[in-house]
Amino acid sequence: MRAYRVLCARRRARPLPVLDGTAALQGPSRCPHEGIRKLFQLGSSTRGLRAAIIAALSLAGCRTYELRPLDICAAEEAWLHRSVADETVREFAARLAATERAQAETFDPTDGLTLSEAEPVALVFNRGLRVARLEARVAMATSEESGRWEDPIAGVDLERILESVSDPWVVAASIGITIPISGRLDAESAHADAEYRAALHAVAQREWETRIAVRETWIRWSSHLERAALLEQLVANLRSVAELATRQEEGGVLSRIDARVFRVELAGRETDAEALRAQVNDVELELRDLLGLAPTAPLQLVAALALDAPAGGERELRQMMLMRNPELLASAELYEVAELALRREIREQYPDLTIGPGYADDQGESRALFRLALPIPLWNRNQKAVAEATAAREAARARYEGTYERLSAHLVGAYRRHLAAREVREAIEHRVIPLALEQAEDVRRVASMGRVDAMLQLQAIDAQHEARLRLIDARAAEAIAAVRIQALLGPDERGAGDSTATQSSGLSERSATAENGETSP
Repeated sequence: MRAYRVLCARRRARPLPVLDGTAALQGPSRCPHEGIRKLFQLGSSTRGLRAAIIAALSLAGCRTYELRPLDICAAEEAWLHRSVADETVREFAARLAATERAQAETFDPTDGLTLSEAEPVALVFNRGLRVARLEARVAMATSEESGRWEDPIAGVDLERILESVSDPWVVAASIGITIPISGRLDAESAHADAEYRAALHAVAQREWETRIAVRETWIRWSSHLERAALLEQLVANLRSVAELATRQEEGGVLSRIDARVFRVELAGRETDAEALRAQVNDVELELRDLLGLAPTAPLQLVAALALDAPAGGERELRQMMLMRNPELLASAELYEVAELALRREIREQYPDLTIGPGYADDQGESRALFRLALPIPLWNRNQKAVAEATAAREAARARYEGTYERLSAHLVGAYRRHLAAREVREAIEHRVIPLALEQAEDVRRVASMGRVDAMLQLQAIDAQHEARLRLIDARAAEAIAAVRIQALLGPDERGAGDSTATQSSGLSERSATAENGETSP
């Protein structure tokens, strides 16, 4: 006897029932579900079945497709009107100040945008971060919608007895429902949640990398700005010396060839000043791009060329990195994803129970049906997926350990480079600068006695300029080395290092706040 039977009924010549409130379809060629149409035209014994099918179809709430075309004009308008004083930026800056020790400064961009104030702006408006947060929503949607039961399957079976009988139709209908007794859905939900946490950690890593890029670019811009100011001062000093050389040439004290040396030096330095101003503008445009602001946005930046490195030795810094580094935390979360993926695949080996209640009408006799189905894990047992997930877990473990080794080695190198950069800066401040100033003072003293030597003045000016230039470069190198240490340690959050869960919860809040700024102009 068949597992499923279908109710039978004689075909009636009557109009089709209206399922969607519109006019009835005329003719079989207009009906997209010919089998259902025929079923509705069967005999009176199928009235209960027709009612059940109508109820099932009415309860099937499928989402409709909505077109959302691109609007580049609105996007450009929002980009051009972004402001560092946006309320979303202020709220995010307040959140950072509450969670990080290094963000205690009050956010007030009206007197110029400082480095610490620029980081919240980049976190809200940077286009790479906005895209990364939207991509993380894919994992969030998967996490929210995973673990659902499979949709029931409605089955209908039609038979017609070929012999001449009074009721030749045999019709049966049933609904198959899968009951997840294997625990597969729980494992699937846990894996989806882990993937969402990994996506959030990936966003946090991108956020930290963006902040580090802002710091390094800010230091480069500040260095170019100070170099340009120093070069402008040099050009002014060279103009006065060139005028002195011209007067000495006119008085016959200095030859024409020697006097031309000053004019050549002045022309060269003026050209260098123009080129350096162009570099300052280029780096400022790069900064604006990192902040997510248009090149024409009203913005006044405040230079900063000194950053402090975190205190502590190599061992202490390595412990900080272990608890705070976003890349290492993201790698650990990816290992958790691989762990739960293996757990999910192992649960896939165990079968789920399928039940199928139904109703049948066999030659006028009504019958109740009930079917049980349980797959037997005999040959397949999901062995391929389990083996792949096991190998993937080992690869994730090796990737995490390799990430820790690489970051630890880089931390030691950054720490020692910072020590060397600090020693160079201190040597320039305590030895080179005093000697250059002493030489310039001697030249001025000799000139005040009436013994004016233009060549000696030129040498003193160049020596003093080169010494100050070395100091700017040394301060920039020390600041960059400090930023590299900060990049390897991660954000200094209040209470950081207690647990990975603490990091993840704060990370979720920060990412959700930044997402609110995606629609801000």
